[in-house]
Amino acid sequence: MKRSYSIIIAIVAVLLAGAGYELWHLYFHKVWRGQHHISEAQAKNPMLAATRLLEARGHKVRVEPVLSYQLLNQLPDGVMLLSRYARPPDERQARLLLDWVRRGNTLIMTPDWVDDTDAGEAGPDGAPDQSTDPLGKHFGVAMSGRTRMDDTCRIDPLEASRRERRAAAKAGQQGAEDEEDEESETGEEETAAAKEPAGPPRLVCLNAPGAANTIELARPSDTLQRIEGKGPKPLWGDTYELAVLVYGEGRGKVAMVAVDAADSYFDNDALRQFDHGELLLLLAGQSGPHAAVMLVQHNEPVGWAAWLWQHARLVVLGLAALLLLWVWSASRRFGPMLPEAAGARRALIEHIEASGRWLWRLPQGRALLLQAVRKSTEKHVLRRLPELHALGPAERARRLARLAKLPEAQVSDALLGAPASRAADFTRQISILQQLRAHHER
Repeated sequence: MKRSYSIIIAIVAVLLAGAGYELWHLYFHKVWRGQHHISEAQAKNPMLAATRLLEARGHKVRVEPVLSYQLLNQLPDGVMLLSRYARPPDERQARLLLDWVRRGNTLIMTPDWVDDTDAGEAGPDGAPDQSTDPLGKHFGVAMSGRTRMDDTCRIDPLEASRRERRAAAKAGQQGAEDEEDEESETGEEETAAAKEPAGPPRLVCLNAPGAANTIELARPSDTLQRIEGKGPKPLWGDTYELAVLVYGEGRGKVAMVAVDAADSYFDNDALRQFDHGELLLLLAGQSGPHAAVMLVQHNEPVGWAAWLWQHARLVVLGLAALLLLWVWSASRRFGPMLPEAAGARRALIEHIEASGRWLWRLPQGRALLLQAVRKSTEKHVLRRLPELHALGPAERARRLARLAKLPEAQVSDALLGAPASRAADFTRQISILQQLRAHHER
């Protein structure tokens, strides 16, 4: 009997010791965990890593937020890298850039996108007419979603592991579902597989003049497409002209580099992969081993007022003089001045408050009020931060919350959530939108 008690006590003691050990590890044991952090400088400059790399190799780097006409008229010699966030230059900007390149400088950019076409469907007059990029039309190249790959280059280990994980996840889902679901998913998988290039994922190989070895690049989802019969022949590029094409223009060069919808070879996250940094140094050295490099984050479109002032300044001045003469003639007074009619007028704030109370009582009134403030805030923020056009609504809300140092949940609710039914919550939504606008008016 005593022996049985001893065994039970020993088992209970072992269980208590194990439970105490697990509880200690769960609640009291401290473990260091890595956390992804984006600095303020990195958030403002998507090519901060490229800037640091170029400076370390002796290049003087200058970061410009906007490629304005004032800058185009006095560009310094060297290399210009147009960010993937910059829209294609217009006709006048393209002419100024080509004149600058012909003097012995280097331009690195991405051409505009055209509709997906197969290799046999691209006619001599098809895809170039779809593009609004004058430089892409000049060189006969565009971005396209055609599925091609470099079968001479090695397999991409990152993409191969992603495909293995995706295949394992699909296999697990198929084992847990019934026969009907399996049939429907099989059709969806076949459709998805048809969009991916056949064969294993491979890198893009570039054997460039002056490079010590073969440069390996990640294969972008959208690749370059040369238009048959359009533009000059490139000086050099990768094996199958998927990602990099370098053209000669006068004494300078223009490098067309493909980008993904989410990443560029020279962005902070992608620069460290494969030989993307070596490609950046190779292109930056086309105008000299220590040539100055200008990184342009955005492009300034030409408004109708600026275009009119540049091309018809005398006509505008003449019309302005005629308008002043007409106003002067119409403003001349005849006879004595009549007394102002007295009348009781309410203050403007009373009209605003009455309109607000009326809208609040309507079924869709709160939605109208919140939508008006949202449109005004988003229009102002997108004018200050054009790169947000490329982001989705949720990512845009997270980016704005990080820049304004506001709670991400409140910013997402103010930008994307439904109008609050409680007055306090609705007031908070409006306040968050006003804070976002005030932050970007500084």
